[in-house]
Amino acid sequence: MKRKNSKPLIITETIREVKDIKNEKNPPKLTSKDGHLTSYYIDLLAKFEPEELQYYAGLIDGDGAIGWNSATSKTIRIQVSLTEEAAEPIIQLAEKLDLKLSLSKRTKLYEKETSANAKPIINVNIYKTKAWFFLFLIYPYLLEKKERGREMLEGHFRDFLKCHDRRMHQRQFSMPYLAGYSDAEGHFKYKYRHNQKSFMFNYVLNSTAIGHVDYIGEQLCRLGYNVRYGKVYKKNNRKPSKMITISNLPDLKKLYSQLIPFSKIKRKKRAMTMTQFYMDYLSPIYRKKERQLNLIK
Repeated sequence: MKRKNSKPLIITETIREVKDIKNEKNPPKLTSKDGHLTSYYIDLLAKFEPEELQYYAGLIDGDGAIGWNSATSKTIRIQVSLTEEAAEPIIQLAEKLDLKLSLSKRTKLYEKETSANAKPIINVNIYKTKAWFFLFLIYPYLLEKKERGREMLEGHFRDFLKCHDRRMHQRQFSMPYLAGYSDAEGHFKYKYRHNQKSFMFNYVLNSTAIGHVDYIGEQLCRLGYNVRYGKVYKKNNRKPSKMITISNLPDLKKLYSQLIPFSKIKRKKRAMTMTQFYMDYLSPIYRKKERQLNLIK
């Protein structure tokens, strides 16, 4: 960002360079003449487990963008930006796909005019053949951006819809996906309330993608979770948003036990672990229940 006749308000620096410059400048073809992946992309594919692809689909749905590099360009770009303290997922992705990473910081002048609490942002962009390859990998698991992914793949690859298993075009909810979406849009809250002398725990999903938040809430309800739906909230000129919340400890313990193995942001995993620790060792109610169950066994 830059004003006319003034210094930039945001300073961006590269924190990771692409190592394989040769293949970056002249990307290998995605497929051979017989339609199979070329060896370069077979090697990249081997770096991803299916659950990890589901995770990244959730992350892209929550904090990513799939589109063209510019309004007039036909160069595909997949972009994700996360705060520096929560950038573990895209740092790992950059290592696997050998991508460039940049760090954006606000200048002191900008902080005075806006907010001094703004955090540095790490950005990753995937272009050209690598972007098509990555979109192919996560497409079966995309939910919110499913239509956008299908539109781009169908426009770029002839008979895309005919040549693949129809199941990949259907919405497929999973816990690895929810872990990625929660790393993007979720809040794992634990707080001691001094006035009530007790802890408060919440799992909150809040997004402007209102229909998608409702869909996730519905899937969690079907799995037996007690989900509370918030009202549509609109502030000033911002897009309206909606949240869903899970707050009872048994549900949180069950949910977190399924999310922790796939979550990649350390501070969010820590919050989930602290909730489980409280229930197992500190809660005057649930710790007692656990002891009684152990005596019965």
